[in-house]
Formats: sequence, structure tokens, C-alpha cells
Amino acid sequence: MIQDEDMLYPLLFTPVYKDYVWGGRQILEKFGREGPPGKIAESWEISDREEGMSIIENGPLKGTSLHSLFLEKRKELMGRDSHHPRFPLLLKIIDAQDNLSVQVHPSEGSEAKTESWYVIDGEKDAVVYAGLSKNFSAEEIDQKLPTKEILSLMRMLPVKRDDMISIPGGRLHAIGSGTLLFEIQQCSNTTYRVYDWERGRPLHINDAKSVLLYTDAEDPRIPPKLVDETPNYRQTELIRTPYFVVEKWELFASQKWQKLPEQCTMLFCLEGENSLVPIGRTCLIPANCPPVEILTESTTLVHVYLP
Repeated sequence: MIQDEDMLYPLLFTPVYKDYVWGGRQILEKFGREGPPGKIAESWEISDREEGMSIIENGPLKGTSLHSLFLEKRKELMGRDSHHPRFPLLLKIIDAQDNLSVQVHPSEGSEAKTESWYVIDGEKDAVVYAGLSKNFSAEEIDQKLPTKEILSLMRMLPVKRDDMISIPGGRLHAIGSGTLLFEIQQCSNTTYRVYDWERGRPLHINDAKSVLLYTDAEDPRIPPKLVDETPNYRQTELIRTPYFVVEKWELFASQKWQKLPEQCTMLFCLEGENSLVPIGRTCLIPANCPPVEILTESTTLVHVYLP
């Protein structure tokens, strides 16, 4: 039981690792982590899902699950966003050492999943597939869905660091091998696979057809927008969706974090040292948290919040 007198503060969570068949070791190697042997495909950084629940690892609330905190101190954690039935976002790092399946997510209902990909790193010739390259008939799409031929209909994009790619619910997509990215998504884990590179895992063709955007030929790349620049920091908006906003903050000196009032925010440390969150880790700053001083000479943070 969480006590009323417990003050909320910047929260760190023990990463939850997923050993899917397409993973590698980049998450541990790039960010200097220790972890289990074998493939690590994903690190769930902040998650309110039973199959990958975040557990607080710092301060008086150490050992408390995010879901317990949400239920017992919802207003203190969420502020103006306390109407959600559970913590509404899932943040993860993805290491695709092999190709992910071609897949799609629902856009409506309790398992709706809009996501975005912020590219941390990509090997030479690394690509992602997102949406369709042009308009095709539904009959042609359906015919090619369960085969490698579906790739010939999709928009293939070379990836480079700092790319932001939008994957709304209903957009057909796949992450190609050699890609390391930070994913921001709604709190869902529902995926409908349509082609899996002959790995033998189950496909979900009928489910995919029921949610697929058949006329989705928009460019999924989101250009960055400079919001503010001072001698101490540069603030850039990377993407804005109905479900989350993602910014990049480059800090050039120590400063008080400009926390949004009555909202919780999340900060992923992309590079550089600072006093708040280790490199490659994610911190959740609750809505009622007192002002936070970030001590640094230089650091880059990915800032996520609810719109």
C-alpha cells in the first residue's frame, strides 16, 4: 500500500527485456547496461501492461508497480490526465538485428495502437517499411498480404539518426534489420502479422484486413520543427499526435526543467551525462513533482507528454 505521506518524485523503472527472435545486443552494448544473455529485442522503459509491468527502482516507492501507483495516486501522478483507465503510453527501445514482421495495429478500441519511431541509430543500408508507396486496389493488397510480394507495394525508407516516422493505427509497417529506435506508443500490445519472412510464426490476415488502411500512401516521415533556442537549450518538436507529443531537448548547461503544469512528462536520455536520468534510460516526472534541477554540461533528452 502506498502511504499518503509519500511524495512523488522523478521515477526510474527497471527495464523489462523481451527476447523476440529478431533481436540483438545493441541495447546493452550501446548504453552500457548489464542484462540477460541471448537476444534482447526490446527494452520496455515505461509500461502499464501485465506482460511487461514497470517496477519503480529508486526512492521510497522502490518495488512498486506503475499500475499500483496509478491506481492509488492517480491525481498526483497524472494531474489533468487522471481520467485515463490506466497509464496511457508505452515507451520502449527496439533493437532490430533481423527484420520484424510486416504488421498492422488497430486504430480504435481498448487496444488501439498509434506509435512513432525515433531512430537512434541505423546500420548502412538499414530501411523501414511504412504505408503504401502509392494507391493500389484492395484486391491486389489482399492477394500479396501473406507473401513477400507485399513489400513491393510498401513505402521503403532508408533510416538515419534523428528520423521520426509516424505509424498511426491501420498503417502497414515493418522495421528492417540493423535499426535501433526509441518507440512511443499507446498502451497496447496488439499486433496483426501479415508476413513474417518465412519464420513460421502465426499470421493474422483476417484481423489485419479488418483494420488496414487500404489507401494509406502518405509520407510517414515527420520533419522536425524548431520551437525555441537559447544559449542554454534547443527545443525541437519531433511529432504531435492526438495521443502524445515528442520533443528533443538539447541542454547546453545546467538548468531547472520547464515542467508542464498539471501534467506528467517522460524524459529519455539519448546522449550526454546529467543528474536526472542515465544515458539510455527513461525517467517519469509525475504531475505534482516539485521543480527539478538538471545538472549537466551537455545532454540530449527526448521529451514525451500527453497533448
